[in-house]
Amino acid sequence: MTSYKGYEEDVRQTLWSWADRHYRGKLDDGKREGRPPVLAREFASENVLVPPKNESKARDIRDALSRGRHRWFHSLKSSQSLAQSVFGALRAFNRLDLLQDVYAECGQSAFFADRNGWKLCLEHEMNNLREPRPTSVDVLLSESEKRVAIECKFTEQEFGTCSRPRLRPSDANYAEQHCNGKYQIQRSRHERCALTEIGIRYWEHLPHLFDRPSDQDHEPCPFGEVYQLARNALASALTPHGELDLTGGHALVVYDARNPKFQDGGKATEQWTEAVSVCRMPGLLRRLSWQRLMAAISRAPELEYLVNGVREKYGIESD
Repeated sequence: MTSYKGYEEDVRQTLWSWADRHYRGKLDDGKREGRPPVLAREFASENVLVPPKNESKARDIRDALSRGRHRWFHSLKSSQSLAQSVFGALRAFNRLDLLQDVYAECGQSAFFADRNGWKLCLEHEMNNLREPRPTSVDVLLSESEKRVAIECKFTEQEFGTCSRPRLRPSDANYAEQHCNGKYQIQRSRHERCALTEIGIRYWEHLPHLFDRPSDQDHEPCPFGEVYQLARNALASALTPHGELDLTGGHALVVYDARNPKFQDGGKATEQWTEAVSVCRMPGLLRRLSWQRLMAAISRAPELEYLVNGVREKYGIESD
């Protein structure tokens, strides 16, 4: 198996090859060695792949984000710009039908069996968990009361973990919210979870999705290491009104099959296995590689530019 360092270097070289051909005079002033190419902020929108001869569709794809860009959107290895390039194109060209026959690694549909009635939104905010900073889903597919919450990864080494154990004494909310990594009452709180203490509704719903009860201590907290996966599961299972629907959808992770962290023994796969092992609903969490997704998209002649661009810019070949 390729080391992560080797994988990252291969990706970096591929991105620099693309930048040398397409972004001369548009990069920031950072060094070349040991880092991916980064666009100057005024050229960040050009980090999205668009059809070269269809300005109307290109504009639709560039405008596809319903919320703001991530901090590192202008880096060529940004997974958000990759997601916008791919899913923005599927929406702009009205080709969600290409997702119908795509299957996740578990053998179930990665997306849906019939595209009729489904809508696609990028960077959809969940406003039904009482979070100070709402969960943002990379891509949300929705149809009536059904939802597919899609998390897009590229060179990331792991899924996001709970930040409360990482709070430092200098942080303003340290005294109130710092956690030692255990699900138990700590400090002067009345709730086992620091987030429950401030009104966030995760633990109101999580025991219905995962086999981890909320009325007993856990050591360590069962969701500390799989925090992002659990939040995506909640995004797929909660209706817009904040009600739990156990038949309403699933969470899907799209990842680069070359990334060692998403292969056996990798950190991301360990987190994935841990989360899946306690799922109460088979198929709630599903995985799909970019390679498999691009193979499905390659069936559309009008998206040839996208398939070629993803291969040449990111090194992602259709499987």
